[in-house]
Amino acid sequence: MTRDWFRSTDWSREGAAEFERRLSRARPYNRAQYLRIQGLHLAESGNVDAARELWVRVLHDQGPSAEFQSYAALEHLADSYTADEPEQAEAFYRRLIAENPTMNGTSSLQHVKLAEVLIARGSDAALEEAIELLTQWVETDSPHFPNELFRWNLALIAAAEATGEDVVARAAAQRALQLADQGPVFPRHPSVGVVQADQATLHRLKRVATKRKRRLLARLARRERGTS
Repeated sequence: MTRDWFRSTDWSREGAAEFERRLSRARPYNRAQYLRIQGLHLAESGNVDAARELWVRVLHDQGPSAEFQSYAALEHLADSYTADEPEQAEAFYRRLIAENPTMNGTSSLQHVKLAEVLIARGSDAALEEAIELLTQWVETDSPHFPNELFRWNLALIAAAEATGEDVVARAAAQRALQLADQGPVFPRHPSVGVVQADQATLHRLKRVATKRKRRLLARLARRERGTS
C-alpha cells in the first residue's frame, strides 16, 4: 500500500516541494491536520526542526479545523522540547492548558507532563506547583486509562522523593505495579491503555514499594546482632 503523501519521511528539497504542492491542492479544512501529521512523521524520523516548523504553521493556520488541530500541535511542540529546552516545553504546556482546559484533541496528560518538567527543575516552588498539577489532573471527572495513571504515579513518586515523602512514594509505587499487571482494557483493542514499562522501571518501582520493609528488616537485624 502506498504511504499517504502527508506521512512521508522524505524531506529533501524535492520531498518538501512535493508535500507543499499536494497541500496547496488539499481542501482547506484538511490542511492543518496534514501539516500536523506530516510533522509527526518527520519527528519520528529524526527531523525535529522541520517537524516543529510544520506544527508552528498549524498554530497560524486559519482553516475551519485549525483550532482543534492546534491543540495537538501545541502538545507536539511541548513534547519535542522537554529534553533539550524544558523552559520552551513549559511555555507550550502552559499555553495548551490555558487555551484548552477541556483537553480535547490531546493526550489529556498535559498537566502530568508539565509537572514532570517542574519536578526536574527541583526548586521548592516548582515542586509545589507540580504536586498541585498532579492533584488537579487526578481529580478531574474524565476517566483515566491504566497507562495514564501509571505515568501519573511515576511523576508523583519523583515529586514525593524530592520532598522526602517516603510514604507517598511507596504507595504510588505499589499502585504503579498493580497498574502494570493489568490486562487489556478493551478486548477488541488489546494495546489501548495498557502499561508499557521496561524492566529497569519495574525494578525501581519494586525497590521503592518495599523501601520501608527493607529498612525495618535492617533495623531488626542490627538489634539482633546487638543482643547476641
